Amino acid sequence: MSKKEILLLSAAFGFLIIWILDLQAGLPPTLEPTFWNKIFYHYSWLMMAVGCLFYFQYTKQIRVKKQADEKAEQGENKLTDDKKAQRKALLKGKK
Repeated sequence: MSKKEILLLSAAFGFLIIWILDLQAGLPPTLEPTFWNKIFYHYSWLMMAVGCLFYFQYTKQIRVKKQADEKAEQGENKLTDDKKAQRKALLKGKK
């Protein structure tokens, strides 16, 4: 896991904790304390946590794809190197 992914996970976890603590803090006196008012008043913290988790997943998929592409390139290079080695061996045998 890269540093970026670790920071994103910790930020998401932190926003989730802030959201829970903010739910416990209560509402301003001008709002009626219903269940949905409590949830939607503190909704931004939850959405920040979800956004960090989505961005973590996005960066993870990019990293995994990049690693797979690098492995494929190494495999192609190995195949071409093996073919070159075989050609050199055949040319040495013909002389």
